[in-house]
Amino acid sequence: MWKPDKPIVVSGMTLSPAEAWRHEFISELHRHGNGAVDREWLEELIAALFPLGADRAPREAARIALATLMFQLPGNDEI
Repeated sequence: MWKPDKPIVVSGMTLSPAEAWRHEFISELHRHGNGAVDREWLEELIAALFPLGADRAPREAARIALATLMFQLPGNDEI
């Protein structure tokens, strides 16, 4: 599992590695998402991606997710 170089503290509490991953992932998505990130959508995205990307740096995983989300599967216009 990925771990931050330095502990991440939010509101006086040190985040666990999983919480830190989530925090950094969300920060990166918000930085690039231009306000288009809905909380419910974000929670579903994290639930799907965390098991696959927990070993990857979260900001890198967020950039990969954003790049991937720019594409639509061919032939799925009706979905």
